[in-house]
Amino acid sequence: MRGRVPESILTEIRDRADIVEIVGAQVGLKRVGRNHVGLCPFHSEKTPSFTVSGERGIFHCFGCGAGGNVFTFLMKLDNATFPEVVERLARRYGIELDDHGGDDPAIRRREACYRLNEKVARFFQRYLWDTAEAEAARGYLGERRIGRETAERYVLGYAPAGGEVLARRLRDAASSDPELGSAGRPLALAQQLGLVNERRGGSGHFDRFRGRLMFPITDAAGRVVGFGSRAVPGTASADAKLPKYLNSPETPLYRKGHHLYGLAIARSAIRRAGRAIVVEGYFDVLALAEAGVGHVVASLGTALTVDQLHVLRRFTRDIVACFDGDDAGVRAAEKSLATFLEAGLVGYGAFLPEGDDPDTFVQREGAEAVTALLANATLLLDFYLHRAVRPESTVVERGAVAQQVATWLRKITDPLVAEMMVRQAADRLRMPEDELRAIAGATVAKARPTPAASAPQRRSAAPERAPGLAADAEELLVTLMLYDAETAAIVDGEGALDDFDEGPWRTLAIDLIAAVRAGAPLDSATVLGRLDAAAAARVSGRMLAMHDEESVRRQIVVDCLAKLRHRARGRERLRVLRRIREAEAIGDFEAVAEGQRQLLALRQSETSERA
Repeated sequence: MRGRVPESILTEIRDRADIVEIVGAQVGLKRVGRNHVGLCPFHSEKTPSFTVSGERGIFHCFGCGAGGNVFTFLMKLDNATFPEVVERLARRYGIELDDHGGDDPAIRRREACYRLNEKVARFFQRYLWDTAEAEAARGYLGERRIGRETAERYVLGYAPAGGEVLARRLRDAASSDPELGSAGRPLALAQQLGLVNERRGGSGHFDRFRGRLMFPITDAAGRVVGFGSRAVPGTASADAKLPKYLNSPETPLYRKGHHLYGLAIARSAIRRAGRAIVVEGYFDVLALAEAGVGHVVASLGTALTVDQLHVLRRFTRDIVACFDGDDAGVRAAEKSLATFLEAGLVGYGAFLPEGDDPDTFVQREGAEAVTALLANATLLLDFYLHRAVRPESTVVERGAVAQQVATWLRKITDPLVAEMMVRQAADRLRMPEDELRAIAGATVAKARPTPAASAPQRRSAAPERAPGLAADAEELLVTLMLYDAETAAIVDGEGALDDFDEGPWRTLAIDLIAAVRAGAPLDSATVLGRLDAAAAARVSGRMLAMHDEESVRRQIVVDCLAKLRHRARGRERLRVLRRIREAEAIGDFEAVAEGQRQLLALRQSETSERA
């Protein structure tokens, strides 16, 4: 990523990057009046308190307080840096980022890693369809009933069986591919990404994946972060000494237990269905997608993790995990319950007939049977309690279950989930709810709708903090100036800039007044980009909760200007008193009298204003 990007380029990116479109790709939004609302992706909630204004290019959550512009949203969502988000959006909208001096080597290297992974994925894909060597892999896909359209949508590929086909290509990349060559050393990057390994003694590199069917693993944005692979039956890669499945190791881009296979492709279907299905393997996803069930992701062969659920709940809180119907599946379901609860989710389980996985089940029974199975998914908590507590269970057995539930309760951060669990478990255990809370060692507060959660409906003009201090008044005035250019004209006409302290709010007020004088539009998203995260969140929240009635806003302006004047007079009074004391010390009685006249004038001015 380049160095400092001019404000004109950032403004162009903001103009082209429709915040409703960007946020809507990650969060299910519904239009309410002039804004859009949905469930916040940054904290657990059941009532939508996340608001997006396409008109102003800002967002705010009235539940957790997050807010800002499109850059802020993507930085927080993807845990990305500002330069990474700027470059990603610029590339998406075809905006040229000139080199403005001062490179960040770490970011450039990370972007080069993404580019290399993407190029390797396309190389594997071409090798699958265009070479005779991959005929067995193509035949295997046919046996698994995976059509070419589905295979191409998931960018399936084939790694050549030769020991260093990819390594040779990467050795030549610096001269044949300037984009990769500019990153420094493609082979070194490929080794860091787990695509090649170095031979002992440093005598060269060889391919990590050889003669295997390849599955690119992407993040939620569709960027390739790693690869999974499977040995092809009947080939050398199916040697019993070699693993059937082999994934990328931990790399700067790929973290085991963090990513979900197929999420970038499934997220639109997940939003339409309002539900996500989690299976175990690549072919489970592919077989269900082939059958028309698209809202499916895979946990990449590992037990479902809290990190994976945190990623998935950005799109839905209704998540169904598929389990085998045997004893191992039951144990996996009970283990997953704790993971769901820790992630702030209740979780559902769908249990397959013994001996089946989603792939074999849909091949034999068809898509309708899969739909019916998923429709009958069971709450994991109900599943556990039904198995753990029987009518004939003894007091000791029920106590053991209560202790287990209490252990889970301590991990839950979402009060709604915790309260639901307390009620269901206490009812099943035939014990008072407060007793179960006591066993957990902490009181689980009963869930109540918070005032913040209903803020969009109240349309209240009151800020989160009452502007009793003049510093709050400065912030609120700038917010009102952003919301309504007429406020800037009032502040200008009152000469109130002189009453602002030196600092960011005065600087912004000066710029906003200058824009109004020049007849230029006020860009809320640009202003938010100049504030720190906390201030940007407060301003975006106040703007989206602002009262529509002009008379109400004008009264707030009057009150804020009065607070600034009161502070200015207070400081002037202190200066006058200091001068009086100094004059008394040297016997300058004329100066003392002048100071007293000034104090009287200040008091009269305040009295007149209050009247």
